[in-house]
Amino acid sequence: MIGLIINIVLRFIGLFIPSICLLVIGIFIKPCLYIGLILFIIDVIISLIEQFRIRKTFLADSEDSEFQKFQVSVSKGKNWKNNVMDFVEEKIKEDNIKEDQDDTNE
Repeated sequence: MIGLIINIVLRFIGLFIPSICLLVIGIFIKPCLYIGLILFIIDVIISLIEQFRIRKTFLADSEDSEFQKFQVSVSKGKNWKNNVMDFVEEKIKEDNIKEDQDDTNE
């Protein structure tokens, strides 16, 4: 839900700001209200399409083993935030170990 709101407000800001301005002006001038509503509805539809595209990408099978681990950490259990935090911390530790090994090899 937060992603949808961010898409509506920030990603498609070129539709959002004019639609809000026209909706405010539309309080006094009816044609501006209708144009503002049309722009806002287009913004919401495009944002929904973008959210579905992101969800489809996330749910699709990936050949990348790291992304598969991320998918598992997000989708397993009800405590997904802790799972993702553990996954990120594990990746940071792995990267630090690799850097340390590279430094000792040089």
